[in-house]
This record gives sequence, structure tokens and C-alpha cells, in this order.
Amino acid sequence: MKNGIKTAVIVVVCAALCLGYYYYLSHRDTGEEKMTEVEMLISKDLEKSYPKTAREVVKFYNRILKCYFDQEYSQEQLAQLAEQARKLMDEELQEINPPDVYLESVKAEIASYAADEKAISDVSVENSKEVEYKTKNGRECAYVDVAYFLKNYSGKEKSGRAGQTYILRKDDDGRWKILGFYQE
Repeated sequence: MKNGIKTAVIVVVCAALCLGYYYYLSHRDTGEEKMTEVEMLISKDLEKSYPKTAREVVKFYNRILKCYFDQEYSQEQLAQLAEQARKLMDEELQEINPPDVYLESVKAEIASYAADEKAISDVSVENSKEVEYKTKNGRECAYVDVAYFLKNYSGKEKSGRAGQTYILRKDDDGRWKILGFYQE
């Protein structure tokens, strides 16, 4: 009889510990839950955690683009977002887009979208099986298609779709970097 009571007490204590631990895990404040998309993108350490595939690079870059038009941020955060975007660029593209020039270009594009009362409502990056790979001048390149779905707030124009193909090239460290893009 005493063994039965001991077993029951042990089972109840173990169950209480399990429930307490579950409650702790589900209600703890990790800090990440309160981060905005802008803060998450800025805080990503691309030196330690660079996207592995050409498609992932384009997806990360487009998360940044979407933030330019859809999120609230300070001017300092905008500069940090632009710097994150530049880290995804090939050296050749970085050379023709120095930090200050690129930031001013981003600000001008944001102002243009605001003046036209439009925004990017959704971004669709093609499936990884559809990414096209080629070798150009002895370097591996990838072509990734992206569809942008635009919304217009003014009602003057219909919402629309725009397509763009990103050209990426592997650098000496094996990382995919954006070399350029063209509109479809």
C-alpha cells in the first residue's frame, strides 16, 4: 500500500514539473517576439549566417525591399537596412553603388512610391527548381525570377504585377552575391 502511495506522489510531482516547464517555455519572453521585421533584418549577422543559396539571397534582399516601403523605421535604421542590402551585392555592384549613393537612391525610390501612392503588397520568388544556373567567364552564375505584386492606394491606377530577374554570381568564398537585375 505504501509503495502505491509513493508511486502516485512521484507521478503527480513529475506531472506538475512537466506542466510547470511547459508553462515556462510557452510564456517566457524571448525578446525576438517583440522585434519588428526591420530590427530582425538589421540584427542578422551576415558574416556568420549568410544565406546558403542564390534563392535565399534574393529572398533576404526582397525582405529588405519590402521593409523600405511597408514598415516604419528611423533614418538610422534605413541606413542600416541599406547597408545589409549592400552586403548581398557583388563587389562590382557595390563599386557602382557606394553606401551614400545607394542610400540616396533608396530614399528617392521610397519617395517615388509614396508620391505614386503605391506599395509592394507581396513578393514571390521562383521555386528553387526553377533557378537557372550558368557559367560565365569561368564563374558560376544564377538567375532568379521574382514577381512583385503592387497595390495602389490612390485608386487612380489598378494594382499590378512587375517581374524582375536577379543575376547572382558566386564570390571567392562561395557566397552568392547579387551582380545585377533586369525587368521582365
